[in-house]
Amino acid sequence: MREDAAPPGSAPRAPGHLPLLGHLLPLLTRPVPFLQSLADHGPVVRIHLWRRPVHVLTDPGLVHRLLVQDAARTEKGFVFDQARGLLGNGLFISEGAFHLRQRRLVQPAFHRDGIRRYAALAARLAAAAVSRWETGRPAPIEPRMHGLARDIVVEALFATRLTPAQKARIDRAVPVVLTGFVQRALYPSPLLEKLPVPANRRFDAAVRDLRTTVDELVDQAAAPQQGPDGTLLSLLLTARDEETGLAMPPAQVRDEAVSLLLAGTETTATTLAWLFHELARHQDLQDGLSEEVRAVAPDGSVSPDDLPLLERTGHAISETLRLHTPNWILMRRATEPLRYGNVVLPPGAEILFSPTALHRSPRLHPDPSRFDPDRWRQSAGHAPPRLFVPFGAGRHKCVGESFAWTEMLVVTAAVLARLRLSPATATPLRESATAATVRPRGPLLVAEPR
Repeated sequence: MREDAAPPGSAPRAPGHLPLLGHLLPLLTRPVPFLQSLADHGPVVRIHLWRRPVHVLTDPGLVHRLLVQDAARTEKGFVFDQARGLLGNGLFISEGAFHLRQRRLVQPAFHRDGIRRYAALAARLAAAAVSRWETGRPAPIEPRMHGLARDIVVEALFATRLTPAQKARIDRAVPVVLTGFVQRALYPSPLLEKLPVPANRRFDAAVRDLRTTVDELVDQAAAPQQGPDGTLLSLLLTARDEETGLAMPPAQVRDEAVSLLLAGTETTATTLAWLFHELARHQDLQDGLSEEVRAVAPDGSVSPDDLPLLERTGHAISETLRLHTPNWILMRRATEPLRYGNVVLPPGAEILFSPTALHRSPRLHPDPSRFDPDRWRQSAGHAPPRLFVPFGAGRHKCVGESFAWTEMLVVTAAVLARLRLSPATATPLRESATAATVRPRGPLLVAEPR
């Protein structure tokens, strides 16, 4: 039997397995290409992280079944186990009946009236931020997008503004936390987390800073004189469980706030950074989108009613989410026996899939590495994708998806109506997946007034 062969009923093992390490090296050094390559070896492929077996689903239909039909027979897996111990039990991490209860409590904040308020807030903050951009000189787009997304989420969530010290703490803490909890999940033993090495000290300090800052903001926004009506936080503070009538405990309010701050900042900011890098490389497309925006709102300050008119802009965001899906890896764990094709997974089996790898599959999209917003046109010769899960699917689909879409459209309009972006050099656009999201690594961009 070959090294990567498998007995009947089990998944084939991916090539490149090393003693003790398993497939850790390719997952750490070239994670997205490695996960893309597994589709050549079957719809379910077994990899090993150290000695831990993990089953990778490479077939879009199987991933959809995992997320939707089999949702009640799975939990989130060992990466989320690691995050729960560090970041609490917010929506992003929680499981089962508790997750469903918290989702019901939070969901009303993302109904139509709430989204309209957030759109107006995002438009105001985006316009102010873009007016402060220095033009004519190379600058990185990523910190600008993270700073803007952070401010939008904080003002929408807490109805307050960050102090310079709070901004600095969040900006230092978030990348360390998002990188660290993935790395810690790959430790061969939890005992390594206790070693007093610099990486562990930095990570522990970042978690403390993040929690301290969120506690300050919760206390500030919950003060009687603040009147936080209409914010996400007011919903968390005033919500009552339908069955028990009890309010959310303060520690759970903090956990939900941390989850919403991290998820609402990182995914949106990373997607916008990728979008502007791509538009800087495709000047004709950028100019066309600018014309669309300016026809709707000449100064780029779009209203909620304007958003459906930004059709091509929405296609460009969809294409960015496809080609550069921020969440490159998601996990589940079987709680009951599952069968995918000829492979039987017992309870406790760890399951992994890569939205980024799936969205780049030539089985789903012709010429998948090409940035082509027109592939999203619903017209003759164009069909919707068979799988598109940048925000997940099923019962764990991101509760803030509508918030994120609205924010991305509003910020994109604010930038394109006022500025033309171009790369400062011919440096190729690359990606880095060392953290929980795939981030762009490319040339600085130059902004010029339109």
